[in-house]
Amino acid sequence: MKKFICIFTATLLTVTMLTSCGNKNTVASFSSAASQSQTSEDNKNRTVVLDNVGLTYTTPDEWRQIEKTNLYPLTLQTDGTLARIIYTYVKADDIDKIQNINDDSSVYKYLYPICEITIAKSENFTNDSLKSVFDVYKNDKSVATEGDYSYHVLYDYVSKDNLDGDDLDKYNKAVEAVPELIKSISTRKFNPDDVKKTVDTSDISNNYITFNTKTIEGNPIDSSVFSKYDITMINFWGTYAIDKSNEQNTLEEVYENVQTWDKKVNVINAIVDTPNDENEATVKDLKSEANGKFTTIVMDDILANWAVKHLEGVPTTIFVDSDGKIIGDQIKGAKTTQEYLDEIKARLSETDKASK
Repeated sequence: MKKFICIFTATLLTVTMLTSCGNKNTVASFSSAASQSQTSEDNKNRTVVLDNVGLTYTTPDEWRQIEKTNLYPLTLQTDGTLARIIYTYVKADDIDKIQNINDDSSVYKYLYPICEITIAKSENFTNDSLKSVFDVYKNDKSVATEGDYSYHVLYDYVSKDNLDGDDLDKYNKAVEAVPELIKSISTRKFNPDDVKKTVDTSDISNNYITFNTKTIEGNPIDSSVFSKYDITMINFWGTYAIDKSNEQNTLEEVYENVQTWDKKVNVINAIVDTPNDENEATVKDLKSEANGKFTTIVMDDILANWAVKHLEGVPTTIFVDSDGKIIGDQIKGAKTTQEYLDEIKARLSETDKASK
């Protein structure tokens, strides 16, 4: 049960989520004779650092008994907030249901919020703009202020009528431990411009492209690269399709053409059967033969999962705006240089209309 329900672009939240993203922690409780070094190490393994919003905290020791079975963390960014870091409880009987849901918004009905750390402009905590957030919790604790922004911890879900028996007991114990989390919170100055604004996160995983990976040459790259361009063409391809399609020359011709345009356009080739040393070497050779100066990237888990869900085959080409939002329909199959250029012009027209 260790996953985030929503996927953000790499510049949104840099998270070290050691207790809720798959690190194996000792479940057995420490005895009173446990050494100080053991306790210190355990606290370190439960520490969460979110650099982009200047926040550090340690999850409660009491949460260890549910973290592998019932604790479900998620991050959101909704109207009036810079970030919301939420810990929710899920019934054991609902775990399999959640794992098999493809529509993120459908997951919410199975979640019972334990607490959340809400970060927003200080003025938003004193007006009614966050009423819908506050209304679902019984308690609110203001914990810090940095510049124009404040940090509040909200906890104890109002609507937990469907929890009973052992589930209700576990939930209540988790809530009782929230003050321990509050005491651990420390904040520091941060630049809110480093936090990328997003739309309603319920459609992020379907309509936005995000990745944090490397180029075929080994240089780090993430989806914040989209912000440098008005539009980016992403061509998905795999070396297993080399006998039927090899568009390296075409992609380079497209790239060379758009460099002369007034609008900023980028071309990215995403190789679906990577990471793989042999396949990466093949792509490097093909790109070199084409004198390719466009960007070629290796797949990471996020991009690979998106491709599995949304691509029927390769080559397939999509277009995204400066926020990484997909523009228009997919282009399936190999196309000529001019066909790709025409598609780029059409997508640029769409973005121009949307901005007016």
